[in-house]
Amino acid sequence: MGARLGDIQRLTRDHLRAHRVEGKTLRLTYGVEAASEVERIVGLERVCCAFLDFDIKVKADAVDLSITAPEQDGSDAQWLFAQFLPVAAQAEAPTGKARDCACCRR
Repeated sequence: MGARLGDIQRLTRDHLRAHRVEGKTLRLTYGVEAASEVERIVGLERVCCAFLDFDIKVKADAVDLSITAPEQDGSDAQWLFAQFLPVAAQAEAPTGKARDCACCRR
């Protein structure tokens, strides 16, 4: 998990343009140059966190990623959502430990 989190943090630091949380959905916009990296990371997260719905839209000028959590997994999703946010936004997000994530309870 540590390697995946490092990849997510690098993606966020280097390519994230915008983000917003709408209820149980995190909406992220990355630079189009990160399309293959977003797709690779989402592929890994789909295996790890199958309870989340990932939707990628590659456009001419950006990559939009939406991550939606089911109602019953809200606390796990909030921790995962925070990993995709810039450091300043993480401080405002709900805190948790990696072991609280559903993908670490197997």
